[in-house]
Amino acid sequence: MKSIPVHLFKESFGPFVQLLNANGVEYRMHQIRAGVPMASAGALEVMQAVGNAAMWGALATVVVAFINSRRGRKVIITTREDTVVHVEGLSMAELERVLDQAKSLTAIDPNKSDGDVKKAGSGDI
Repeated sequence: MKSIPVHLFKESFGPFVQLLNANGVEYRMHQIRAGVPMASAGALEVMQAVGNAAMWGALATVVVAFINSRRGRKVIITTREDTVVHVEGLSMAELERVLDQAKSLTAIDPNKSDGDVKKAGSGDI
């Protein structure tokens, strides 16, 4: 079974995993150990059964939905040839081709989650 490592930064972990679940994309979460420095908030592997090309369409749908659902979100794919591709602006067909060649995927949501937003005048700085 082939897999693609996915690195989830900032506020991207929850929304990205929800989209994977909603689109039936199989994944495996990695253990994150307390006290060990991590570059990303979370890491998982998207799994692909050998010969299941339909998975790329489902993963492309997840990536597009993640980017389009909130301003500022980014997805960056590194191919097996070490080419870095910023996904914004790619067509679904182009994205599926890039995903087929992916070595890793990074999702970034620089925005605070809605639960972390302070109300104006709350006295907190």
